[in-house]
Amino acid sequence: MAGTRHEKHYEVQEAQIAVDYITDRGQYHTAHYVNGLEMIFLLNGNAMILYDGRPINLVQGEFIAIGSGHFYELVCKEQFLEIRVRVDGEFIATRAALKMAEGQTGWECRCLREELDHDRLEPYLDICELFKALVLLYVEEPDGYRLKTESIVLDILFMLVRYFTYPLYGETDGLPSENRQRIQEILDYIDSHYREEIPLGRIADHFALTREYFSRLFRRSLGMTFTKHLNRVRISHFYHDLISTDLPVMELLEANGIRNYKTFGKMFHEMYGYSPREVRKMR
Repeated sequence: MAGTRHEKHYEVQEAQIAVDYITDRGQYHTAHYVNGLEMIFLLNGNAMILYDGRPINLVQGEFIAIGSGHFYELVCKEQFLEIRVRVDGEFIATRAALKMAEGQTGWECRCLREELDHDRLEPYLDICELFKALVLLYVEEPDGYRLKTESIVLDILFMLVRYFTYPLYGETDGLPSENRQRIQEILDYIDSHYREEIPLGRIADHFALTREYFSRLFRRSLGMTFTKHLNRVRISHFYHDLISTDLPVMELLEANGIRNYKTFGKMFHEMYGYSPREVRKMR
């Protein structure tokens, strides 16, 4: 295993559109807040996505579009290849020029395979074909491929705006905006301090919340406890170090704040499908 191969294929207009190709055996993307639009298309393998705490299975040849205001994380245990497209929210709002009805507070782009009705199945499949066309450009790189990449992404956005964008009235179906911002701040704090001891009481106090309220808010937002998310973040960093260095396993555990080895071993296997020793052998 050579580690994650992650190529930034194309960016346009100051990174308002970015297309990434990612391949690896075993991958975990920590929970984060979407500000704009993110799309994931699996060329092979399968993945489990926690979308606002709700588990969704994604298999080869399918894609998911997650709009602004939602949290998600992704777990792939097996060899996989994915295309990820990220689009800036302001770019979409400006280009789409969607008109607001009376009482409307915004728009939401949402495309999940399991929610498709008969009228939206065909455009969903058409979008899948557009993603496949991106693959050919990535492999062949013909003259003008950057222009064609941008054109295909814009075609995908057009299909999403036309068939998978819905008006919002009042608050969204997800968290209130102030809670979304607070959760993102909490996730940023965890990403910066995961190597340290972070007792529940300490992080709750840091954000001026009671332990009980903090726990309820976190679980409702991400579909898991604070402790489980913290362990997943630590293990994901441990995994990266495991495949990219030759340092001893115990040293890497200590460096990433992992001290409960029994829980670590179980969660590592759940996330990556192998033991650390097996992962090292596959490099």
